[in-house]
Amino acid sequence: MDGVAFTTAEGRAAGLTDAQLRRVELARPFHGVRVRGLGGRIDGGLIDRCHDLRAVLPASSSFSHLTAARLWEFPLPWSAAAEPLHVVSPGSIPIRRSGVVGWTRRDPQTVRLLHGLPVTSPADTWAMLSMMSDGRGRAVPREWLVAVGDFLISGRRTRWGRDDPLASMRELTEAVALHGSRRGAASLAWALARVRRPVDSPRETLLRLGLVAARLREPIPQPAIPTAAGDRHPDLAYLPERVLIEYLGDVHRIDPRAWRQDLTRVQLFEDAGYRTILVGAEDVSPDGMPRLAARVRRALGRGAGASRSHE
Repeated sequence: MDGVAFTTAEGRAAGLTDAQLRRVELARPFHGVRVRGLGGRIDGGLIDRCHDLRAVLPASSSFSHLTAARLWEFPLPWSAAAEPLHVVSPGSIPIRRSGVVGWTRRDPQTVRLLHGLPVTSPADTWAMLSMMSDGRGRAVPREWLVAVGDFLISGRRTRWGRDDPLASMRELTEAVALHGSRRGAASLAWALARVRRPVDSPRETLLRLGLVAARLREPIPQPAIPTAAGDRHPDLAYLPERVLIEYLGDVHRIDPRAWRQDLTRVQLFEDAGYRTILVGAEDVSPDGMPRLAARVRRALGRGAGASRSHE
């Protein structure tokens, strides 16, 4: 079929000669795999690469770790750039093939069908990310394990509300227990204790963790704030001191509608008696976080004083 991968063995069984299998019009994404034409391709990228590789994988294997995270569209600290595909197999012998990082698991794991591919479940995939190193994929910082966990239990925000979460806290907890004492167990346990919802972006997670690392009390993510236009939800809040924190990403800079909505939200918060601190990407950087933490600490001090004066 046009655009669908087949093995050289399948090609020979269908009557193709070795010379025909070597033709330049046949793509060779992996050793022993051929693809003719583009008609059946899905995305021209990761999904097609996985389908190509699937042609020569054992039926019991699944896409896992970083590849599964990409397929589930997890937020990650770096973009894909000719990454090898991660495949997990039962037993003790990993897949050994060019362009593949092979893993093994003896214990049972949950596998879902995604884009027609067997993929480890979102919760199991999250736990597997903690095992990676710079020699096997890329090491995922523990703060990003929290960001991914926040994403999984929050559900992606859309203009119509939120999509269903990809995982629950119970599923994340079970995945940590199943992970046991494998590589990354300490980072995974650290991350699980810090996963929160609802959270809309990794930067909100990193901001929250940065404030706590600066010895501030952990802010509440997206509480309901009553305003003249109904409830509004700031990114983070210190409710007793009536201090709110709003992270402004690039979309707020290039989308006039988003910028106007943010201005309105800030005004509504201010009219309701809350101080709003606006935060950008530089504030969440290693150099910017100490200065931001100092700003927040001062605001909390003023907010606590104002609260006492009204008692």
